[in-house]
Amino acid sequence: MAKDPTDYSTVDFIAPTLHVTCGQVLMDRQRHIAIVAKKGRTCAHLVRVKSGVLKLTRLSAKELVEEWSDADYPFDRAVAKLLDLGKQHGMTDGARRALEELTRSGREPVQQSLFG
Repeated sequence: MAKDPTDYSTVDFIAPTLHVTCGQVLMDRQRHIAIVAKKGRTCAHLVRVKSGVLKLTRLSAKELVEEWSDADYPFDRAVAKLLDLGKQHGMTDGARRALEELTRSGREPVQQSLFG
């Protein structure tokens, strides 16, 4: 039986794992987009708008699974939109470098399922 995503009273004993790739486009419940810039064993760094500024944010696997889902959004369009938002509202150096690295790769990464 699958866990109810709105049930916050139970405790998960199996640690969530990351099933994302660098460059994957994600969306939160408010329909904000983000792009996975870096992936570690236990966390991922997302380029996203936070507090009105484009930032590079570190999230644990649990936070990523709870707050974000796969987005049916083209990679090139997401990068262009985030760069545009960064030019309008400002962006941190980390976010700028991460987006430049993603655009330099020159290809859309293979999209993986967030929930494996």
